Order: sequence, then C-alpha cells, then structure tokens
Amino acid sequence: MGKESVTISLGNDTTQLVVEAGSSVLDVARQNDIDIVSTCGARGRCRSCRIKLVEGTVTEPSVADHSQLSKDEIIEGYRLACQCYPRTSASYAISPPNHETSFQILNDAGQQQLPDYLNPAEQNETDYGIAFDIGTTTVVGYLMDLSTGASLASVSGLNPQTVFGGDVISRIGYAAEKPTHVKKLHQRIATFMNDLSRQACHQAGISLTDICKVTVVGNTCMHHLLLGIDPTPLGSAPYEPAFTEAYRCPARQCGLKLHENAQVYLLPVIAGFVGADTVAMILSAKLGSSTGIVIAADIGTNAEVVMRTDQGLIACSSPAGPALEGGQIHDGMRAAHGAIDKVSTGEDIIINTIGDAPPLGICGSGLIDAVAVLLDLSIIDKTGRLHLEPKVVQPAAIAARLRKGESGMVEFVLVWATDSGNRLDIVLTQGDIRQLQLAKAAIMSGVQTLLEQVELDCDCIDAFLLAGGFGNYINIRNARRIGLIPDLANDRIHYIANAAGAGAQLTLLSDSSCDEAENIALETKHLSLAGMSGFQKIYLAAMGFPTETAQ
Repeated sequence: MGKESVTISLGNDTTQLVVEAGSSVLDVARQNDIDIVSTCGARGRCRSCRIKLVEGTVTEPSVADHSQLSKDEIIEGYRLACQCYPRTSASYAISPPNHETSFQILNDAGQQQLPDYLNPAEQNETDYGIAFDIGTTTVVGYLMDLSTGASLASVSGLNPQTVFGGDVISRIGYAAEKPTHVKKLHQRIATFMNDLSRQACHQAGISLTDICKVTVVGNTCMHHLLLGIDPTPLGSAPYEPAFTEAYRCPARQCGLKLHENAQVYLLPVIAGFVGADTVAMILSAKLGSSTGIVIAADIGTNAEVVMRTDQGLIACSSPAGPALEGGQIHDGMRAAHGAIDKVSTGEDIIINTIGDAPPLGICGSGLIDAVAVLLDLSIIDKTGRLHLEPKVVQPAAIAARLRKGESGMVEFVLVWATDSGNRLDIVLTQGDIRQLQLAKAAIMSGVQTLLEQVELDCDCIDAFLLAGGFGNYINIRNARRIGLIPDLANDRIHYIANAAGAGAQLTLLSDSSCDEAENIALETKHLSLAGMSGFQKIYLAAMGFPTETAQ
C-alpha cells in the first residue's frame, strides 16, 4: 500500500499537488519548482515562508508557528510552510507575495586603476568579457572592453538561491538533502548569470556571443555551486573545499551561453569559507603592499576578515548569519524599496526608508541604527536587554513605543500601523537584538582573534577597510556604538566599495593579475576559528554592547 497522501494548491496556481504523509507544504513547493522563501533554511526560525489557508481545514499550529506568528495571524489561518503538514486537501496563498523591489545593491567597484599590463588584443577571441562577483545574497556583473579596460555596463540582482536559505549554512543544508539539490542550485545561478549577461549586453549594444571571457569570484560555497560541486563537506569540520586552486574551463561547462569558445576563470580559494572573493579583495585593495596594521572586512551573511602586518597576511571567516540582511528579524527585509535604512532620534524616533516609500520593514543598516539609538537612550543596556521602564526618563512619544508583545517579551514600535506601508506595526523585538548581537559578535571576534595572533589590540590598527555592499551603507558611528567594528577614529576607517568585484575585473583584463591572485591565495595564512582555543571566550565577550564610544 502506498503512502497516505492529500492534495493541495498553492498561490494562484490551481494545479493540485500531491502531499505525501510526512511532507511539509515547503517540501511540496520545492518539489514542484514553486518558490517560497525560507531564509532560515526550513528550520522554523523565521517568518519568511508564511502561507495562509484559503480553503480547507487549517492544521494545528506548531511550536515554531506560535514563536514566529502573532495570535491574530494564527487565528486567521497563517502558518509557516516549513512546519505545515497537511492532513486534508486544502488551498494556500503564499504570503506575503515577494514585495521587495528596487534592491540597494552596490555595483560600484570604486575608482580602479587599470592593470599595468593588459592582455594583448590578439589573445582574445573578441573584445568583450564579463566579471562576476557571486555573493550569498547578491550577484554583480561587470561587462568590459578587453582591449581598452573600459567598463561598458554593470548589472546586479538577488542571488536566486536565496529562496533555499539566507546564508551559506542553510544553502549547504539544502544541498545535503538530495543529490538533485546541488544540480538545482547550480542551474539557478547559471541561469541568472546568463540573464545578467544578457542585460549587460543589451546596455552595451552587443550580443551574448560577443563575450569570450569570464572571471568569477565568490565565497567557497558559491564557487562550488557554480561548478556543480557538492558543498556539503564545507558544512562540518574540517570545512575542506573540494579544491582551492584557480580553475579554468569552457563557459559551457558552467552552463553559460556565450561565445562558443568562451572561457571561465575562477580565482583561487584560500581555505575553508575564505574564498575567491577575499582573494579579489586583497588584490584590488593592494593589501600585500600596504604598510602598518591594516584590517579589511567584507561584512555580510558570511564575513571575511583579513589582516596585514609586517609578518604577512592572515585571514578568517565569521558566519554572521542573515540578520544583517534582514533575515530572522521579526519585521526584517532586504535593503529594498520601503525598507527602513536609517534611524535617528529627537523628541521621537525618526526613520528614513529606501525610495522614501511608506515603511514595510527594516533592513540591516536600519537595524544597526535602531539598536544604537536605543543604546544611547538607555532603553537597551550593555547586555542587550530591552527595558520596558528605562532608568532614564524618555520623551513621551518614545516612551509610548515601549510595550510587551504577545509573547510577553518587551518590544519597541519603530513604526505604528497607521504610518506603515502594510498597515501593521513595525517592531524591534528582544529576539531581533539577540540576532544582531550574534552577528556582530561573529565579526568582532574574528577581528580580535586575528589581532591576538600578533599580540596586538584594536588601538594598534592603522586602517580598517570596509568592503562590500553592506559595509558601504552602514553608519560608521552607529556601527562603532554597537561594537560591530572597532572603536577607531573616522580617519582610520575607510570604505573600499565592492573590492571583490574590482579584483574580478583586474583578473579579467590581465593575466599578470591572475598570477598575483594565485600568489595571494598561496601566501595568505588561514586561521580557522572553529574549535580554536580561547575563541569561545572572545566570542561571548563580543556579544555585549560597548558602554559608550570613545571616538
């Protein structure tokens, strides 16, 4: 006898989908190529996979449903798709629909000098190449004239793999479930790179078949998935990549539909999660030839930190998680139209949204600002506790925003329902603060551990470089206030734009830059934080908030 099953329909599609006993709505959606975003990787730790019963009998709410959804939502038939196991036929709406648009993605690779040596024109099949920076969350492509080094177009978008998890660990978990999932993740990124290439060619007035050369940077997981390599070994100790060397292959091997003889060059990986994007950042920022104590950090869901001293280069990777991208935050969202990206205070809370649109949620930079403001007001203490009755008297309008949520925990209302774009209160919860503490502790503990290797402290840093999209949008003062970055004077902190993308462009134009990248990967020492003696103590100490900033 076959397994007991029921049928359901999802979204606007009336097609009946078979749900076997023991399968969740999210499982069935994925089996039928229906995208439901699951930022936490189907672990019931976020709200992103919400569905709503339209017709049929509602399932009993799970513990995760009670944790992530309000009482009203549960009564109205909302459930988490990853926790919903239908026992009778039903129809569900995917809620909310993907309303995030006009994403704030940093295409700018900064003002880069051309390599000293451009490859001879006759070395290339055509005059055109494209450099890709594949991030866990976003993908950026740069179309270039190989003969002159001129930038012809830049294109970007959300990595389509994000529906399977907001960070690399969730992505690896999905890949590990079934062998076919590696193929699906590979196909998603290859198709998207073809789409971005097509957009860039349209902007430049050329054809896809005019592109004869591709360079790619990304963290080790993204690197492996583009090549169709199972990243599962990266998910557990000793976190070993399948290989670390630079890799060249025909573009068609990666699923790219360009010139018939187009070649792809993937920059080398250093070790573990410290991937080709870090090599590219070191290359473009010229860290190897810098002087003094220089630390460069590419802050994202997986933060890479590199330190330059007279003893050489040393790098580590810190799994910051999706909080800085709005993931696993109660009203979190990516940096898109309507996201709260700046928070300040006067007699009341003042917010700014991307596109000056009615607020829909809060993104990473807004989260940092909100927590910094509440720290300054003594509403949040140094342990991260949110106080319903702060010791410092607050202006009436701000005091009115403090309340107990349905869970009984204190929360702070950033935007009242009457002012929001979705007619719901937008709140900062105690859980949101804890998620930010985990993220910032991962980053700062990486910085502090690198410094300990040479018996230095943060005061010894001559320059702190912030790379990547997120790093270039945060408020420096507020990042220091929450302890996300060292408390250094402003003249020692510098934005370096999309340094990984800049490195990808350099290697696209010059074989000598490729050689330099390969030397960087060989010469950079990798520090594995996992299981390192004393690291846990450093990490736990970094969880707290500074009492104040010196700068």
